[in-house]
Amino acid sequence: MSESTKNETVFDDEAMHVGQVYAKALLGAAESSSSINETVDQFQSLMADVLDKQPALETALANPKLAADDKIKLLDKIFGSKMDKTLLTFLKVLATRGRFGAIRSIYQSVVRLRDEAVGRLRIVVTTAEALDSAAVDSLKAKLREIFKTEVVVSTKVDASVLGGLLIRVGDVVFDGSVDGQLKQLRKATIAKAEQVIRDKLSSLAS
Repeated sequence: MSESTKNETVFDDEAMHVGQVYAKALLGAAESSSSINETVDQFQSLMADVLDKQPALETALANPKLAADDKIKLLDKIFGSKMDKTLLTFLKVLATRGRFGAIRSIYQSVVRLRDEAVGRLRIVVTTAEALDSAAVDSLKAKLREIFKTEVVVSTKVDASVLGGLLIRVGDVVFDGSVDGQLKQLRKATIAKAEQVIRDKLSSLAS
């Protein structure tokens, strides 16, 4: 293993550890204040609606050269009374402790831990052609039936997945690619998804 690969692994492990530690702290504080759902929802909105669209803000709050007091003033000015108090306090802690750079790892851990707590499964379905809303709804229903739990399904399109689909559940990928015409994809997607997952789960259990 090269030195650079070793360093990347160390950094990845550290980021994951920091994410888990701070995620547990945030969820614990939110649960104590009975605002856990609101806190998690606003955290998701913060990432998608603010930081993803305004990367300069994330860079500023993670900048070690910017004084902690200035970071707090910036957070108050932008969010103030608009944000859940637990989340705003948490962001200030990250900023003052120089941990804002880990916010994405923290967010990923928050989502994972919250999903585990409520028995929710996040699934990514990749198909060669875009699925219409009826196909997506049918797929969600089948996945709920198979996994016996609440599922959150997101879809992606990748033309290289010829005539089939890929279903990612966590770190596991179920490959349902088959030969056939792309025009048959919508009709066959649901049946293939169910059979692929059942076959895969059966092989893992044996």
